[in-house]
Amino acid sequence: MSHIRVFKWFALTLILAAFLCQSGIAQSDSGLAADADTVLSESSAEMTETSSMTDTVSSAGYEYPISAERKAKLISYSRFVNIWRFVGFFVTLGVMALILFTGLSAKLRDWAGVAKKKFLIVWLFVIMFVIVDYLLNFPFHFYRSFVVENQYGFLNQSFGEWLGEDLLGLLVTMVAIVIPVWFLYWLINKARLWWLWMTVIMIPIMVFFIVIAPVLIDPLFNKYEPLQDKQLEAEILQLASAAGIEGSDVFQVNASKQSAKVNAYVTGLFGTKRIVLYDTMIDNFETDEMKFVMGHEMGHYVMHHIWKGLGLAVLFIAFALWLTGRTINPIIIRFKSRFKFDRLGDIASLPLVLIFLTVLGFLFNPVSNGYSRHMERQSDKYGMDISKVSGESAAIAFDKLSVINLSDPDPHPLIEFWFYTHPALSKRINFVLTYKPEGS
Repeated sequence: MSHIRVFKWFALTLILAAFLCQSGIAQSDSGLAADADTVLSESSAEMTETSSMTDTVSSAGYEYPISAERKAKLISYSRFVNIWRFVGFFVTLGVMALILFTGLSAKLRDWAGVAKKKFLIVWLFVIMFVIVDYLLNFPFHFYRSFVVENQYGFLNQSFGEWLGEDLLGLLVTMVAIVIPVWFLYWLINKARLWWLWMTVIMIPIMVFFIVIAPVLIDPLFNKYEPLQDKQLEAEILQLASAAGIEGSDVFQVNASKQSAKVNAYVTGLFGTKRIVLYDTMIDNFETDEMKFVMGHEMGHYVMHHIWKGLGLAVLFIAFALWLTGRTINPIIIRFKSRFKFDRLGDIASLPLVLIFLTVLGFLFNPVSNGYSRHMERQSDKYGMDISKVSGESAAIAFDKLSVINLSDPDPHPLIEFWFYTHPALSKRINFVLTYKPEGS
């Protein structure tokens, strides 16, 4: 589901799931190389030699090793994505500020008052707010998610198909955030330590969404089914047995329905935990390459990365809510005549709260992403140890990610530090080429 917006912060289960609970092997959005003219000068040159071990791969119009035309697209796409990180951030703040300073948030609150009962007022306000936010963001969202993805050959949907899924995501958002928002404002109006109580309440809410997302939400957008390649399935189940993993399922998903990008990820908890392979990865990767990918994902299970990430999320929630509560009131007092509310406990303050949390989340990026990169490094090592594949096969898997997803293998260090949830692909390639697995 691609429709992830700032107002989902309250359902951190949906935002943090992307970072913590779908800790896929694929690179996050690629950054801009320090030297665009030599973006692949080292990693792809080295990989061209190792890739001579396999035939040239051509799938969905992509050639591997990388062609000159594909390399130019990679540089262009990486540059765009890098710029858009900041454009998207300021667009989010601008839309929230517009809703606030025009008094529209207060009007939505007044209109929601027809519901009479407090919970229904919150629900109606959230529905209207989400719709307004969606409409104001739509031109930017359409350009980024439809026009650009189509321009670079990723999108496999017509406008109608894309819009239909986007609106379905909007509906899921409305349902998902009502309870957390209601709890937040109920606590603000009832408890002095509202930020602490809200943090406690968010724990079961996050776990709940992490558990139900794979079985109730994800299938709304894609078809999940057992691996059709039984030989690959047997190889992966053998890896799972060696890793001591019981009760997990391996699925393939028709991700090509939306995009030509490749990925794999781990998601869910308890009885819903599963490892998911994109059909685009199955079509483009050799068995040993996918064995390394699966070994990497099993590392997330074995090392309890979901729970560790959840712990970090809880700490962030507590800090962000506490700091917001300590610093937001002077802003409300200063602009109360423009905002048309004079206290934090007024539901009309929601966009202002989101501005604070958006800024704090942006500033928190180096911490959360740094920890994510640490977990990914651990999983890369585990994947090499458990899969027993050659460093060349693992390196080719990473290089294919770069070629197919147009991911910059060597981003500027600052971009990697601030935005990347995974280590730069060039670093991962160098690691697997030089690493000696345990027991080898």
